[in-house]
Amino acid sequence: MSDSTNLFVRARAALMEAEPQRKCELADRLYSDWNNNLLKIESDSDAVRTDVTEPGRPLKPELVHPRALPRRGLGTQEGQAALIHAVTHIEFNAINLALDAVYRYPGMPVEYYGDWLRVAHEESKHFNLLRNKLNKNGL
Repeated sequence: MSDSTNLFVRARAALMEAEPQRKCELADRLYSDWNNNLLKIESDSDAVRTDVTEPGRPLKPELVHPRALPRRGLGTQEGQAALIHAVTHIEFNAINLALDAVYRYPGMPVEYYGDWLRVAHEESKHFNLLRNKLNKNGL
């Protein structure tokens, strides 16, 4: 079987992608290929996948604990931008969680994979909507 049709190989590639736009494209293409029956559910082993300890994410912005950030009121443009930025990070992490759920658990029912691929696709849409809002407003 080709790597391009192996669900687990493709899910891992999307999970490990660090560039956000490319991760979204990979997640969306994975979902599309799934819906078009272009992917095979075959794994070399039924062992839990432990080689992924951290998903791909950009080097910047640096991840910091929320308590390390200044408090901003939602009544200000800066506060609203910070909130949108935080939710954008949540959506990006949700893409990773959905892809990880696909990759890490071979041997699940077919519907399991379809559901998680749909989640990754939906979170990708949410991420892009929020990122576009931030970019449009120069934030």
